[in-house]
Amino acid sequence: MKTFQRLRNKIILAVALYLMVIGVAGAMFLYTYLFGTVSAKAEQMDRMYLETVKSRLDRNFAELFSLAVLCANDPLVIRAVSRRDLSAKEKLRIALDVQDKLNAYIRVCPANVYINKFILSAGEDLFVQGQGRQEGEVSDRARLFAFPLYAEYAAAGNWVNGFGPSIGVHNQRDCYALIFPVRSYHNGGGGLIYVEARLDMVTDIFRDYPLLPGLAAREAAGGLFISPSAKLTDETAGFPRGQDLSGGMRYKQDGRSFRLDVLALKDAPLILYNRVDVTELRPDDRDVFYTVLIAAAGFILAAAGLTLTLSVTLTLPIQRLIGRIRKIGMNDFSYDPEIEKPRDEIGQIGKALNEMSGSIARLLAETEESFRRQKNAEIVLLQTKINPHFLYNTLDSIQWMAKIQKNAGIAGMTRSLISLLRNIAGGSDDIIPLEEELRLLEDYAAVMSVRFMGIFSMTISIDSSFNRYLVPKLTLQPLVENAIIHGIAPSGCFGTIVIEAALEGGFLALSVEDSGLGICEEKLKTILNLDAGKSGTSLNNIGVKNVHERLRLLYGGGAGLTFESAEGRFTRVTARLEARLNTEGGGNA
Repeated sequence: MKTFQRLRNKIILAVALYLMVIGVAGAMFLYTYLFGTVSAKAEQMDRMYLETVKSRLDRNFAELFSLAVLCANDPLVIRAVSRRDLSAKEKLRIALDVQDKLNAYIRVCPANVYINKFILSAGEDLFVQGQGRQEGEVSDRARLFAFPLYAEYAAAGNWVNGFGPSIGVHNQRDCYALIFPVRSYHNGGGGLIYVEARLDMVTDIFRDYPLLPGLAAREAAGGLFISPSAKLTDETAGFPRGQDLSGGMRYKQDGRSFRLDVLALKDAPLILYNRVDVTELRPDDRDVFYTVLIAAAGFILAAAGLTLTLSVTLTLPIQRLIGRIRKIGMNDFSYDPEIEKPRDEIGQIGKALNEMSGSIARLLAETEESFRRQKNAEIVLLQTKINPHFLYNTLDSIQWMAKIQKNAGIAGMTRSLISLLRNIAGGSDDIIPLEEELRLLEDYAAVMSVRFMGIFSMTISIDSSFNRYLVPKLTLQPLVENAIIHGIAPSGCFGTIVIEAALEGGFLALSVEDSGLGICEEKLKTILNLDAGKSGTSLNNIGVKNVHERLRLLYGGGAGLTFESAEGRFTRVTARLEARLNTEGGGNA
């Protein structure tokens, strides 16, 4: 008890001295800290809003760029710019078809409300305008080729974008323009896509953020200045000239202090600025003095009551906590309601201590149960373990006996089964060359053909150049198994299975097509939620869903399985995975 009395006296003395000495300093620090925190939070919010504005603008400009790319790579557009030796009637027909195609692309573009003009040009032979906010004019062709951005495009030989006056005669307000090349099927020739959009795509977004009154944008090369308010212009903004503003800065203008936040857009030569007047945020000296004085007086008055309260409320609960901790150290994990009675942090500590002791008791019980289950599992495993070499040697003996007795069917099936079991014994997570996967598949098909009495035939239509591509082991086998068991066998008719491979961008596409029952449309929508290939008759318990999930885990969201089917006709399952070559050799390249 003397120990706790000394502790109580020390608490009283320490708290009193602490509050008396640092009262004034603490108040000043608190005031300064709060002001700094508020300023930092305000700056953080401004930057967050500016990032949001940038993200929305980037999305608008990216939509226009994607629109140009889609049109430039459309087969109909490419054919139109590639064919020059056409009659006037054929040119008109192609131009109308192209115009319909351009209008279809424009309609699905989220930024179509801002498009003034959308033009496909291929020299003097082809000049087609999509449906924009401005009507096409006879002078558009000449004004497009006289547009300064076109000269930049001709010099660069690649796509360009920028800002300038509209090529329209009746509305020559500043706009955003993008010129993208259309490549011809033949050497030389080709054409271009011209996209022109109103700057409302910028100012409309600016107006959604009234909390940023200093929001503006300037063309990266200088010149164009965009602001939602007529009061904020390039002159009134007072941005420092001749300085690097890329990282933002602070400056003074007319006796006031400003902070300038700067962000550059990703897909357009435009820089966002947000000018914030920070003068009004500075604290007044008189306010600081009165705040410090009031805070110091409050600290001094609180010192007496606080020290007495601490001396009464800490001693007894701490004694109880120490006693409870000692019991836990002696393996007594029983519940003690007394240490939870204080309605303060000490009571919360007591509650946490009770919960901890209960958790330790449960953990000990679970550990004991887990250990018991582990020992049982080890016993079962030892009882059921089979030496794989004994199994291979036995099958090898059966194969030789079949050869001696000149039973080629049994010998061939045994050889296939031996090879198949050797491959599967290596696990299902190895990455192997496609050539090895196909050999495993041939062995599996040979075994299944005997089992199902030759009800199907399998054809591998894959060029040897694909042999060195790497695939996860047992990717194709569950798909072929699914085709046999759920496609061909239930049909009662002879069926075919065709294995094919193709490259699609950066992906390797492996397809398994069977001529079985097919899958109805409703089941096709939910097939990846079912374990269709996993059953008691499965070779390895790797279902179609598991193959899909393995591919997505190994190669990302673009990989996985896709299904195509016509009920009563066919089912095609395509496995998409990242195209990777075996750099260690092996296979037939």
